[in-house]
Amino acid sequence: MFRRMMLLAAILLGVWCVMLLSAGSPPADAVNEAPKELVFVPVKIDGPIHDPARHTFWFGPFAECSSVLDIDGDGKLDIAAGRNYYLAPNWTKHADYRDGAATNGPDVDDNYEGTMDVNNDGRMDVISSGWMLKQGIFWYENPGKPGVKWQSHTLLQADGLEGMVIGNLSGHGAKDVLVNFFAKKAGRSVIWFEHLDQAPWFKEHTLGPEGVGVIHGAGIGDINGDGRDDVVTPSGWFEAPQRPTEQPWIWHPDYQFAGFGAAPGRPGGAGLPILVYDFNGDGLNDIVMGSDHGYGLAWFEQKMENGKRSFVQHWIETEYPTFHTMALADLDGDGKPELITGKQLLAHNGGDVGALDPVFVFYYTFNKGHFQRHVLSYSYLEPYFAPGYNGPPPTFAIGVGMRLSVGDLDGDGRQDIVVACRSGLYVFFNKGYPSRTRGRNPLPDRDSYPGNVNWEAPRNAPPPVKPGR
Repeated sequence: MFRRMMLLAAILLGVWCVMLLSAGSPPADAVNEAPKELVFVPVKIDGPIHDPARHTFWFGPFAECSSVLDIDGDGKLDIAAGRNYYLAPNWTKHADYRDGAATNGPDVDDNYEGTMDVNNDGRMDVISSGWMLKQGIFWYENPGKPGVKWQSHTLLQADGLEGMVIGNLSGHGAKDVLVNFFAKKAGRSVIWFEHLDQAPWFKEHTLGPEGVGVIHGAGIGDINGDGRDDVVTPSGWFEAPQRPTEQPWIWHPDYQFAGFGAAPGRPGGAGLPILVYDFNGDGLNDIVMGSDHGYGLAWFEQKMENGKRSFVQHWIETEYPTFHTMALADLDGDGKPELITGKQLLAHNGGDVGALDPVFVFYYTFNKGHFQRHVLSYSYLEPYFAPGYNGPPPTFAIGVGMRLSVGDLDGDGRQDIVVACRSGLYVFFNKGYPSRTRGRNPLPDRDSYPGNVNWEAPRNAPPPVKPGR
């Protein structure tokens, strides 16, 4: 009898707990309580024609850089990529609007692009760098009307150059240009160009001693919190003085980045740009950089103890290669940015480590230094290069190329992602979070299909079969 009473009490207690939990919490299957992912719809704007007989393939040649700017002054963001631009909203293609960015064998001579109104005429111009046929950095003047070639102006004539970072180094506005050399040469230092309010529009400055900081990868951001933007490299940072255009910058070799498995001759390089932001929310800006031609994506946590600054490296990724470009942008509209990056598709014409590893585009949310990966695109490559493969090329094998861009291209208030890579030019249109509400079924009604049998409707039972005599 006692055991029966204890069993009954336990059952009643369990029922009461379940009722209490049910009353205070939503049901486990509540559609709006499950974790949500932002919805991105990839759209291919342009791409190479797969015609192996003419040495054009699904993997290029095609421009690997993109820029977002209002070209025609209609208030809508357009896209420039290499020698072509595409006008919103229908992405009407205008080919060969400028020189540079020429096709050279399997590559396009355009390893970075940016935008600014260089000559203050109210129209956005394009800045581009090349490393093969047209070596250096050049800006292309927007004529303000279609069908007119954009005039080329030389900012810097130089070889061994891997693009630039645009930012505010002078303290006068975010139109200065930090040059990124990947090749060390005798007499070469890190240099930058101060933007001027009149022609010739730029003035060159030397940042540091010969060879210091000359390596693939650079970025701009305030490291020491003094309100002035500093320069970061894979092997240390330059501190901006009080008068950046007049006084020497101070070199701090406080850290050293190195990816895994980079090819000989390219050790320790990083993608472009390197990012500076407070990734763990402690009030100190940290650094994120990815391996340009090896494996690995890392963040360097800045610490201050007893007035001494140090950086602690944390790996975000170790099994993915070729993080050649990245950006910060607020994708979910919460006022905080997300980190967007991915793999350069078949970098160095497939000669890099991990060339046939899957190609991907990721973004990361982060909180207190913890990074969560979100997949925008992920495609396997190796089957398409297997011996004897003669099938169709892949669809939507998307990488980030050498410069990705972010902007609200469809005017819905959300930031979209633009990538140009060897397989083409793509826009990931940001559609926000799904509502997950149960409502009208958007599919055609079952009865609209010819010959549909309503198998759930009650049917008359057939008459019973009488047994034979």
